[in-house]
Amino acid sequence: MERLKWNEASAIVQSPYQLVLLTPAAIHGFDPKAKAEFRIPSLRGVWRYWWRTLQSETNHRDLLAKEEEWFGGTRETKQQSPVHLSMAGVMEGTKRENMLPHRTSPVPVPALPAGGEVTVTLSVRKRHEQLLPAYEWHFQYMLHLAGFGQRSRRGFGAVQWTGHQWNNVGEYAKSLRTVLEHIGVAEAFSFAEDGCLVARREDIRTLHPVLSAVWIGEGKESAAEVTRAFGKASHEANRYGNLGFVQGSKKLSSPLWCTVRKIGNRYHPIVTEVRSGGSRYSEPRYERDRNRFLEIVGVRI
Repeated sequence: MERLKWNEASAIVQSPYQLVLLTPAAIHGFDPKAKAEFRIPSLRGVWRYWWRTLQSETNHRDLLAKEEEWFGGTRETKQQSPVHLSMAGVMEGTKRENMLPHRTSPVPVPALPAGGEVTVTLSVRKRHEQLLPAYEWHFQYMLHLAGFGQRSRRGFGAVQWTGHQWNNVGEYAKSLRTVLEHIGVAEAFSFAEDGCLVARREDIRTLHPVLSAVWIGEGKESAAEVTRAFGKASHEANRYGNLGFVQGSKKLSSPLWCTVRKIGNRYHPIVTEVRSGGSRYSEPRYERDRNRFLEIVGVRI
């Protein structure tokens, strides 16, 4: 973690994160039909989502109060967050990318191209400096597993922090475990160095999705190969809607978040399962379809 203090008298402490896009990112901006934009509100929203996946609070109002203490809000605590996110410059893209590469009929939308870089900075006032490490560990947790923008659950918008330089899968697994240990939730999970890297020991009943498991698949020569595999898996393994669907006004979000991370010279699929309270996960057909999905993207079950 690279901390910056402008000087001893400075009221601000900052930590910069240089991020590199591994796959195109279709992040909606002011005019989503014309261009994509890397936006701090979108990043903050994803960060909040992944923060919630580590919260075992079953009372929704108590969860919201805690979330607003961390990130600010007006519903329960009516306060600003101690941490501020910023970025230098503007990152935009107008080139149209196909968001469904596994299909013969392309669905092109404006996107930020792979290879783009942006530096995001976490800032706190000096009186809150002791809070910064907790924010950073949660931020790095998100950077292990998350993507941003349209189709981010299927590999698009995958970003990698330049501080994450893993030589092999074992290093990635150890890195993720270290983050969960620093956050203070590691005891809830079992760990491995291949296949299913993280698995929750006991299910918990929450209204919000919480981290259940993380898998890693075989590496590919390019990130685009991984996104195509995700698309193929979505098509072939989810014919019955057990892994998410949209039908008219009815929507069931997929419990599988898929992204890409560069490890050594290969690009690996990362599949994270998040679960909320409900019986769908105990049904044999869910496990069947999920495992088929994992097999298609190259995970050893």
